[in-house]
Amino acid sequence: MRLIVKINLVITLAFALALAVSAQLMWNRFVDGARDEVLQSARIMLAASNGMMHFIDREVSPLPRLLGADHVFAKAAVPFFATASVFKELQKDYPDYSVHNVALNPTNPDDRPDEAGQGIIAQFRADKELDELVTRLGQGSTASLKLSRPIVVGKDCLACHDTPARAPPSMVSLYGDKGGFGWKAGETVGAEIVTVPVAPTLERAGVAYRSLLITFGSVFLVVLILLNIFLFLLVIRPIKRMARIADDVSLGRSDIPIYEHNSSDEIGTLARAFNRMRRSLESALKMIEA
Repeated sequence: MRLIVKINLVITLAFALALAVSAQLMWNRFVDGARDEVLQSARIMLAASNGMMHFIDREVSPLPRLLGADHVFAKAAVPFFATASVFKELQKDYPDYSVHNVALNPTNPDDRPDEAGQGIIAQFRADKELDELVTRLGQGSTASLKLSRPIVVGKDCLACHDTPARAPPSMVSLYGDKGGFGWKAGETVGAEIVTVPVAPTLERAGVAYRSLLITFGSVFLVVLILLNIFLFLLVIRPIKRMARIADDVSLGRSDIPIYEHNSSDEIGTLARAFNRMRRSLESALKMIEA
């Protein structure tokens, strides 16, 4: 096997090993980055939901009382209902994104959690220190990430959720007196659950990952080609010329010109040593012939 082939094999194997290790590390980093991006999107949606609820609670909910219509129950003045309605409109354009405010004992039956939601609420109720829960559902193109936070009853909530007698009559008339009552201040009764798809972000990460690998591979090929050119010019060609001269000298040819390689590198040192050995050999042969 030729020297240049051996060198190329060693370099290629070293690069392949380094690329394999780097590729795994890069993919893990891309996946972590994609997960962080999805979580950030979920947190932004949750912050938007909370912002709307706080605004409605502060600016809209007091309007019936200020207008002297305490007996009137306006669903649009209920933060949970108004926020849910806004995100339902958003979901028409982005069906994979959702924000749900669910409770174990809701006023509106539509706010009752499914089995997964019940499990999330149970975890919040069991651990009062738990203020955020991240769960992943599904695989592949249907994978989604859920970000959940507990809903804790505040004192203001008891105006509608203590007893049917204290609740606005129009609310009781609309939803009945069976659900959404008996809440206690400080109790965890539900959860805010944001669902964000994972697949689009992972797909973008995959495209960036493949582009990076292609870039690394292309750079390696360019470097390998340049390395082969310099290796041939600086090492292989001088050695081949010295080998050819040595072969001719060994066959007794004395008309071969001295090989000149005027450099201070290892090839130059080898060339000078070779020329000294040649001259010594020629002198020895002349002494024998004399």
